[in-house]
Amino acid sequence: MQAQSTLKIKEIFRSFQGEGVALGSASIFLRLSGCSLRCPYCDTKDSWEEGTLMTIAEIIAELDSCREKCTHCRVVITGGEPLEQDLSPLVAALKKKKYFVAIETNGTIFQEVDIDWWTVSPKDVKKYFIHEKLFFRISEVKLVVTPALSMEVIRRIRGIREDFFIFLQPDWYDKDRYKNVFRLFEQCREAGLRDVRCGIQLHKIYAVK
Repeated sequence: MQAQSTLKIKEIFRSFQGEGVALGSASIFLRLSGCSLRCPYCDTKDSWEEGTLMTIAEIIAELDSCREKCTHCRVVITGGEPLEQDLSPLVAALKKKKYFVAIETNGTIFQEVDIDWWTVSPKDVKKYFIHEKLFFRISEVKLVVTPALSMEVIRRIRGIREDFFIFLQPDWYDKDRYKNVFRLFEQCREAGLRDVRCGIQLHKIYAVK
């Protein structure tokens, strides 16, 4: 992948992490544009195409401005699918400035970049494929509970390693969806699969980004 001097950015904003292990923690989100999967339940469909080209220097300047009001914030690189663009120059610049860098990816693509926290969310449209070079980098896995998600899939992902949490996320927020998540959670518990948790999107409850 050729190094990019610019990246297509959908938005940069301060909020808190709404999902996973870091739930509720102060974060600066860097949302990149573009995603080839087009999942029907995606809640950021506007990031598939929309965005503005920004230089690495412009991105860092905006992140630095956010950090002035959030000195302990981590940077969360998300999308879209952020690894569809070359992140090497951006991540190198972030690490030089001592940022803690997290990424949220669907797991189909790998780049050798210095990421502190890898959140991998494999999708049903790709049959829950995870690039093998991510196997020993995964920090947590998030699985959207759709009809395609089965115990077989969860067992396969749990078999990668046993030292990361697997979060089961509802694909939308109503009582039936919660029941589906809990039902699958109970099946995992009864099957003896360790560290599988019911997930949530806290930012939707608070009605913030």
